[in-house]
Amino acid sequence: MANFTTHISYAAAASGLLSVLCLQVGFVTPNEALFLAFLGTLGGILPDVDLQHSYPSSIMFSLLGIAMAFAVIFTMDRDLSILEMWFVGLCVFTAIRYPVWVVFHQYTTHRGSIHSLIAALFATFVVTSVAHYWLGKNAFVAWLLGLFVFLGFILHLVLDELYSVDFSNRRIKRSFGTALKLLDRNKPLKSGIMIIATALAWYSTPSAQQFWDTLISRETYQIIGARFLPQEIQAPTTNNNDLKTNR
Repeated sequence: MANFTTHISYAAAASGLLSVLCLQVGFVTPNEALFLAFLGTLGGILPDVDLQHSYPSSIMFSLLGIAMAFAVIFTMDRDLSILEMWFVGLCVFTAIRYPVWVVFHQYTTHRGSIHSLIAALFATFVVTSVAHYWLGKNAFVAWLLGLFVFLGFILHLVLDELYSVDFSNRRIKRSFGTALKLLDRNKPLKSGIMIIATALAWYSTPSAQQFWDTLISRETYQIIGARFLPQEIQAPTTNNNDLKTNR
């Protein structure tokens, strides 16, 4: 299994490069590009959220606690005092970071149902829905944010599988095959719950029509090709028009 430093380094590098590509092609604004890089990096450590007393788990629940605290504060009555709002936010953060964290680890095992492709889809759908309905992003950008989480998640699973192979001694470790899997067949109940949760999360997502149309569009890849190299060495006939999306 790859360590925390390896996971976060590879995820940060990959998501950073892809976010620059999205910015240059015209998919996102600079602020959204930073958000893409952040979510891709976060996705790179997300599968280890079920590893108790690990950096990923602590980071995940701390970030979740902060996000939920602000979400609650922003929906509260503005007649409340600053001190009252601070107190409510602190209570929400503390509840998620500690009691919810403890309960979560009582019902999860490392490399279980969360360390799977189904969990990657679940995280993708949840981030997409939150970005669209809570953060006010249009459907295209929301799906792009979800995609970065998915790519970071998958990169984590692939790295764990690669580290399960000892290329020097030409042997495969016992952990091989436990990282990159569709679901956890050893825990059918938990896997079933994960499948149901993923289906519900998918149902709540916005339309993906524009996202897929853009992703498979020939024009998209023409623009990427046109912007990939410095202008001085581009072919004279290259079309440098930026891709326009409904924003």
